Amino acid sequence: MNKCNVKRIFVAAASTVFAAALALSAAACTGNGDDNNNDNDNNNTQETNSIYSFHDEFHGSAVDTAKWDYQEGDGTEYNNPGWGNKEEQYYRRENARVENDCLIITAQVEDEQTQQELGKKYTSCKMVTKGLFSQTYGRFEARIKLTKALEGLWPAFWLMPEDGVYGGWPRSGEIDIMELKGRLPGQASSAAHYKDGGANRYHSANYVFEGTDITDFHVYALDWTPEYLKFSVDGVVYHTFEAKDWTTTPSTDVPPTETSPYDQDFFILLNFAVGGNFDGGRTPADEDMPAEMWVDYVRVYTLEYLQEQGEYVPEQQD
Repeated sequence: MNKCNVKRIFVAAASTVFAAALALSAAACTGNGDDNNNDNDNNNTQETNSIYSFHDEFHGSAVDTAKWDYQEGDGTEYNNPGWGNKEEQYYRRENARVENDCLIITAQVEDEQTQQELGKKYTSCKMVTKGLFSQTYGRFEARIKLTKALEGLWPAFWLMPEDGVYGGWPRSGEIDIMELKGRLPGQASSAAHYKDGGANRYHSANYVFEGTDITDFHVYALDWTPEYLKFSVDGVVYHTFEAKDWTTTPSTDVPPTETSPYDQDFFILLNFAVGGNFDGGRTPADEDMPAEMWVDYVRVYTLEYLQEQGEYVPEQQD
């Protein structure tokens, strides 16, 4: 069993926020094979829980269903076959487990009988906080790696609107904190989707690793404020999208604001897709599968807390 290499790089490591986070993370991803129960987790973290509006360190022996729900199937029951991207996997909750203080999502090739039953060659998992946690503004971060960088693999850590007050996608926005292409292990990407008149638009950028790749743990983060979206990897900001450059065109009677659509509560998604439009419909070789997406933690801070710690200073209004 692989072990999580404990390593922490934060946007401002000397700050109170991240000093406390580092203390909490010392016990993360032990890789010792021991299952810690939730009571122990609560006892170990009760002094630091207050710095987060949401967090999961994935201690224990099972996914915490008070924090996470699942979106299962091929998207058809959500009126979104192929999840809108011609993806090749069928999502099942069985493909997620908690082990060695990590969430592990497995993408795999199924046997012929299962393929016939599900109508898909691959299975994987998609986990969401919809209906359980959502937030406007703040810092959202996760520490993630892949066990294999294979053609056609598409892991993602992203946000979607809880209520979609401005209408259907992308009128109410989408924020992709991290998307990876398995065939390009030396880079990561981020994007923000929105509606401009009759056009679906997005603002994106790529991060290029040096001396490492997506099979190592990295902290993927978003700083989301009324003024900007800033995306970083291991504390290095590589993509900034300013409010003056985005817009939305509602299909509802809710009037847009100067910062819409990114002015409403968004929930968190973690998923591990196979194939699809993101990388030209490529798929991995059967003999190279399965592959795993390891998540050390997911943490969210409020904008108010970051402001108290000096991590965010609002722009002065005229």
